[in-house]
Amino acid sequence: MLLRLASLLAVITLLPIQANAKTVTVSGSTSVSHILEILAEQYEQQHSDASIAVQGTGSSAGISAVKQDAAELGMSSRFLKEDEIRPDVSTTLIAHDGIALVVNKNNPIDTLSKAQVMGIYQGKITNWKQVGGDDLPIAVVSRENASGSRFSFEDFMGLTRTIGDKSVSDINAKALVVNTNGMVKSLIARNKHAIGYMSLGSVDDSVKPLDFEGVSPSLTNLESGQYKISRPFIMLYKSKKLTSDGRDFLHYLLSENSQKILHDRGYIPVVH
Repeated sequence: MLLRLASLLAVITLLPIQANAKTVTVSGSTSVSHILEILAEQYEQQHSDASIAVQGTGSSAGISAVKQDAAELGMSSRFLKEDEIRPDVSTTLIAHDGIALVVNKNNPIDTLSKAQVMGIYQGKITNWKQVGGDDLPIAVVSRENASGSRFSFEDFMGLTRTIGDKSVSDINAKALVVNTNGMVKSLIARNKHAIGYMSLGSVDDSVKPLDFEGVSPSLTNLESGQYKISRPFIMLYKSKKLTSDGRDFLHYLLSENSQKILHDRGYIPVVH
């Protein structure tokens, strides 16, 4: 009986802590979520009563989630389009990232020019021997239309065309489309024929990053401006809907500690 009473008191003691736990939902870019999961874990270690739920859903989905009040904070790895800008939605830049072209580690190609990348993604260059590689067909990997990585990549490379009053993708319809940086990396690692693009901060030794126009995709070259394929990491929110925990986490992302972690992981911090 005493043991049962002690167990009941222990449960009751825990209830207020569980009830007071607050969850800040963060949704959007899978490139941003890759590093934000790390920062959220660090934040939770310092704030035991807070919970940060990071969901990698894509930049467009993150922007929509904030607009529709489905997420308190959104993540985007591209600038907002004109029709996405609203007066009640604010943005905060937390870092800059590069986009790296990646191939299989056994691919002998080391560098590509902008013209060659455009030719590959438009389906005009279909064999690696056309760019100095092996006699193998090129398997082109791209991201889904809602991806901030794809938007920034297409915008930089000029891989869009205008139909009527709309700008649409000019990437070959035969390209294999995947939803995350992780899927790009996994496909490239398993396929000697493949080429893809992904967040520079997500590149690891399972794939081979290519030089672009003779410049390697390093953090040093990105910071100096020599490596040209870059894009922003942006947080979105409605100021009037931001909870104290959400606001505190946003401030934490710009703290010296967070910005150092971003830099150490291969991103350009906005606060030095």
